[in-house]
Amino acid sequence: MLIAVTSLKSGGATTVAAALAAVWPEPACLIEADPAGGDLGGWHRLPDAPGLASLANACRTGQADLTEHATRLPFGVNVVLAAAGRPQASAAIGLLADTEPARWAKERPIVLDVGRLEPGSPALPLLELADMVLVVAGGDVLSLLRISLADIPVRRAGLVTVGPLAHPREDLAGLLPLPLVAAMPWDRHSAEVIAGTRRPRRAWTRVGLPATARALAATLATPTIPAGGDPR
Repeated sequence: MLIAVTSLKSGGATTVAAALAAVWPEPACLIEADPAGGDLGGWHRLPDAPGLASLANACRTGQADLTEHATRLPFGVNVVLAAAGRPQASAAIGLLADTEPARWAKERPIVLDVGRLEPGSPALPLLELADMVLVVAGGDVLSLLRISLADIPVRRAGLVTVGPLAHPREDLAGLLPLPLVAAMPWDRHSAEVIAGTRRPRRAWTRVGLPATARALAATLATPTIPAGGDPR
């Protein structure tokens, strides 16, 4: 299964993607595919090689073993790190998007952090490959307004809000162009764990944002019709 996580503006996608990978029902791999550059390597002071560039190059010659290109983060997630620079990250994403996904996306569940959803992004083909695209936004009025006016260029998309909802959940169905699949609380503790500024406690995924992500992951991992999408 391939889950892509994106946002319309800035912030939130990396935290939600990392939380999903941490609580997926079976071991999952997180791939940084943000054309603006990866964050997790810098946050945790880790090199980006091996990483996205080496994975993309390996895929050009045959099927790649994700474990050879992934790094284990302190909070327990295996991640394929992208370079922090936009040119390097964009080039690697373009190579990966041009590769048959069976070469890199068949071994285990994969969560793609594709960053901000922008016209012409080299990550757009990866969104088309995804079984589900999760669009992350704040629950405030302005963020929900942006979602209501957005042209989401993919099918099988669902909205994940972070923070208090400005409208009752039952009222959003008629306001938004995609279904609300999860309303997550703002969770400073978990965000700091993912950003590398706080050590993860043993049960850090049992409460707050990761707990909500766990329920969402369980739903997405079930072989049914995804919210807003077609059977796969």
